[in-house]
Amino acid sequence: DKVMPLYLSEEFEPEKIKKASTAAMGICKWVRAMVVYDKVAKEVGPKKLKLAKSEAEVAEAEATVEAKQAELKEVMDMVAGLEAQLSEANEKAKALQKQQKDCAAKLARAEKLIDGLGGEQASWSQKSQRLGKDYLNL
Repeated sequence: DKVMPLYLSEEFEPEKIKKASTAAMGICKWVRAMVVYDKVAKEVGPKKLKLAKSEAEVAEAEATVEAKQAELKEVMDMVAGLEAQLSEANEKAKALQKQQKDCAAKLARAEKLIDGLGGEQASWSQKSQRLGKDYLNL
């Protein structure tokens, strides 16, 4: 700020000062470069801080995303396991249903056979008694 009046002066130009002294011209160029550097540093400084803050936020967000992806993988693995169990249970249920149908059919056939043989019992009993008498008569 103290150098600004000198920097803005028309007399503080390197070409004009060169006429008086080449060493002073070097100092003049250096002073002008420092003023430019100061302006740039004042503009860039806050931007660097903002960049650092943004990079920290991005790193935090990426860490959160990574953690959520790990959680998602665990859940997806668990879902895959449950789907496998469901598939296995469905297969078992189908097998049990088939077995139940087979047993029901066998039971129906057995009932028909028993009913069919139920009338035969009386006939066989009579034949057995007759054969017993015939045997005794012999």
